[in-house]
Amino acid sequence: MKRSKSIKLVVMATTTATLAGCSQEPDLEGRVYKTESECVADSYISDEVCVSAMKTGINIHENSGPRYESMSLCSDQHGNNACVGESSNGRSYFSPIPAGYFLAGALTGAITNDLLRSNVRPVYPERGSKRYYTSGGYYVGSYGGGSWRTYNDAVKSPPKPAKVQTRTSVASRGGFGSRSSSGSRGG
Repeated sequence: MKRSKSIKLVVMATTTATLAGCSQEPDLEGRVYKTESECVADSYISDEVCVSAMKTGINIHENSGPRYESMSLCSDQHGNNACVGESSNGRSYFSPIPAGYFLAGALTGAITNDLLRSNVRPVYPERGSKRYYTSGGYYVGSYGGGSWRTYNDAVKSPPKPAKVQTRTSVASRGGFGSRSSSGSRGG
């Protein structure tokens, strides 16, 4: 085989693998609960785990949830009436109210108190759609029957501390939830 033909085959294989990675479906299944009482009322996980999971989710939101320098910027990303003013260490910012908390493994009962930190993530609405995203920008989608899915990467690493976003920083990354739609996965 000629050298140029083998290079073309390598390029084609690499392109195909890259495109396959972009269209990969979310592979981590769980449930989204809006409140502790909704979680407790569900039969998939114990009441004790629900209470701990919700506390963990709220803590993650407080430390890692999206933050914006203005109400209008937050509303542009998450929708009207989806944001509230908050402050931390003397600095004011605006943050979306979590639409719920994704608990990975909740459908199989695989979640335990020891795994809560890595298996629960707050989810936030995207303006103008019914889509949810984690603070890390990973899509969390409904697959019917109470089943929700996201990517393993969404819970693989600990949430990063929140930074207050400016109009420039939001525009530079393409808006809220841009990670999933920009091609790193699922795009």
